[in-house]
Amino acid sequence: MPPLALATGRFAVASVLLWLWASRAPGGIAWRLTRADLALVAGMGLTAVAGYNVLFLYGLRLAPASDGAIIVPGLVAPLTAVISWPLLRERIGRGGTLGLVLALAGMGLVMSPGWQAGRERFLGDLLFVLGAVCWALYSVLGKVVTGRLSSVNATLFGTLAGTVMLVPLAIAERGWTALLVAPLEAWLGLAYLGVFATVVSFVFLYEGIRRLGATRASSFLLLVPIFGVLLSAALLREHITPRTLAGGALVIAGLWLVQRDFRPRPAEAALQFK
Repeated sequence: MPPLALATGRFAVASVLLWLWASRAPGGIAWRLTRADLALVAGMGLTAVAGYNVLFLYGLRLAPASDGAIIVPGLVAPLTAVISWPLLRERIGRGGTLGLVLALAGMGLVMSPGWQAGRERFLGDLLFVLGAVCWALYSVLGKVVTGRLSSVNATLFGTLAGTVMLVPLAIAERGWTALLVAPLEAWLGLAYLGVFATVVSFVFLYEGIRRLGATRASSFLLLVPIFGVLLSAALLREHITPRTLAGGALVIAGLWLVQRDFRPRPAEAALQFK
């Protein structure tokens, strides 16, 4: 399936399921959105849905999936910490800072083969880095949004906004024909992305951000490399080098330090949108 058609189909499926979930949840769908709410929703759709998926899916065409599985979640936590510090007043101590440094060192171990493997893989890794920036912004927005909306409603509106943004891109890509004639395995993959990798994961992530804060919740994304690399090897038969394993170990060590040393600020100190 072409990348943008795949992303549009994924989030269209997720939008329907989130609509059903939100309509049956306590309080139903929160239709009365203020201008500030609409701005936040647009930001969510632009960062995590449209922007991130365009960058990540095209990155997969240039670089191995194992690169994306480590680079993106490994960079999200440090980037979120940097953005959250001035905007949400979320700070970490020396141990947490050391943890983020270790995570970045792990990213360097993973990305260095990409720098040596030619222009194509380097460009793919660069797209993964830009995707991580989008996801970090989404996490910070999530802390503000979940103070105004439930996690389900926030995910629903962000997904709807992002889907609308993706539709014209998918049409320009002219990938609908390939989407319709794709084999069953591809449709099963799209269904998995819509149900588990979007509806379940996005709602759980926003609930975690609401309870723990953007920095601490986002640091759990550092676990993604462990699963991503193992699945890349098992399902895609990608080669895992000792350098990659060492980078993953540093990422895990960084996660432990961040969780151990995190010092959240009171919720009322968070950035306010009016």
